[in-house]
Amino acid sequence: FIDFVHPMDRSTFASQITNGVAIPKVENGTQEKVQTPGNTSTMVCRIRRYRGLATGFGVKERTLIFMPFRLKLALKNVNNEEGEVVYLVIQATPFFSAFKVPNEMVLKPIPFVMRHAADGKLEYIDQESVPYLGYLPQDVIGKDALQLYHPDDLGYLRQVYETIVKEGALSRGAAYRMMTQNGNFVKLETEWSSFINPWSRKLEFVTGKHFIIEGPTNPDVFQTPVEKPARIQEEERNKQEEVKEIIINIMNEVKTKPAEAAKQQMTKRCQDLASFMESLMEEQPKNDDELLRVEIQDTDHSYFPRRFSQERDSMLGGISPHHEYNDSKSSTETPLS
Repeated sequence: FIDFVHPMDRSTFASQITNGVAIPKVENGTQEKVQTPGNTSTMVCRIRRYRGLATGFGVKERTLIFMPFRLKLALKNVNNEEGEVVYLVIQATPFFSAFKVPNEMVLKPIPFVMRHAADGKLEYIDQESVPYLGYLPQDVIGKDALQLYHPDDLGYLRQVYETIVKEGALSRGAAYRMMTQNGNFVKLETEWSSFINPWSRKLEFVTGKHFIIEGPTNPDVFQTPVEKPARIQEEERNKQEEVKEIIINIMNEVKTKPAEAAKQQMTKRCQDLASFMESLMEEQPKNDDELLRVEIQDTDHSYFPRRFSQERDSMLGGISPHHEYNDSKSSTETPLS
């Protein structure tokens, strides 16, 4: 079967079987030798279409065509003449482009999620994105996510990232463009969120939930991209690199909301401490008696404080530090601790 898998996807396919399906299962602290059937795993890969002989004999001269599929992998025990044999069962579902006509308006898009780190490297992309963008997850993970944005939209996205860093999230805003696998662009709207490390208070990664609203000029997102002239590529790349560096700098250098709050809180504490120290310096020195005791006025109108202190003493079983040993009432002179 692996002969039908695209050469670029063979290592992903092999690792998915060994790590996702056939890895020994750990139960109750012990590792089973053989994986029990029923454990499933999904992946996306390109599979070669069969080169049939309709006319002539030139099979090798025919162009290789690969189609993207979602593979659901599982191990299954099958009883036959040789006894019980473990088979790898593959359920393959083909992917087709979500668009039929150029610049198709999408009324009910299926949202998909992408996540990239603070350095712009893509860490995760939904399999639901495949019919909309044409990329396979293994092709773009680890690549620069900012390269997918249209150069003319980077100014708007710079403001978006500034808001994300300062506020932590951003609701679905204006539409912008993202590149598809065939080199065209789709229009989409995004709900942004982020994760800020609670210890360092720095931005760790940005997550976007994307909604496609308009398809590309070429509706077949799986088609091989057409190479642009070198001069146009160089101009776009220079413009992109300049703004991309600014966005990465924003994600790593601009203070996040928790960091700003902590800074303001620390500043306020320092100001409070300075004010307190100044007030201590300005106070007139008192004699020892005044420093040791605080006079509490005990007039005829002080029924409530006296009643309260008596109730407090009774609740504490007479162990109040303000209780006199030879009197059931609280002392009118309270020693400072």
